[in-house]
Amino acid sequence: MSTEVKYHEKQYLGFNRFGLLRRIVIMLFCFLFYFASDDDQGDTANLFFYVGIAILVMSGIAMLISHLETNIIGSKLILSGPMTHKKVELELNGISNIHIRPYSKFIMNRPMFNLHRNNARRFYTHGNMCVEFTTSEGEVIRLGSQRPEGLKRSLEAALGS
Repeated sequence: MSTEVKYHEKQYLGFNRFGLLRRIVIMLFCFLFYFASDDDQGDTANLFFYVGIAILVMSGIAMLISHLETNIIGSKLILSGPMTHKKVELELNGISNIHIRPYSKFIMNRPMFNLHRNNARRFYTHGNMCVEFTTSEGEVIRLGSQRPEGLKRSLEAALGS
């Protein structure tokens, strides 16, 4: 078995459209209230300003938090979630039907790691596309990726070797 890394991708939690939009809306509300406030003392307005700044800083920190790490090493697909300290290893020998598809019809999707639903497992942080394949047990795996073409090529190359 080869220990050569054939594919590596990290996805960060802060780039998820669902969480990012929510943080931006709350932050804008705080800054709008700060600028529209007629408070003479300034305590309430200053509180909203500081909350807006705190959300901005937390959003920047979230851009550095790794949520999903995808590796293809030899004939194994290793998915690790550094936040949850979980690791899922899938043997690539029996997979079939590798397709690139849109992840979901919805514009905003929540990040998930190893969600089991309708005989399918989902791994997603951000992006629009996913690589979908079927394991030897008949389970469908949906793996969200920023580079789905590269992931598909790497899966097919791991199957061929």
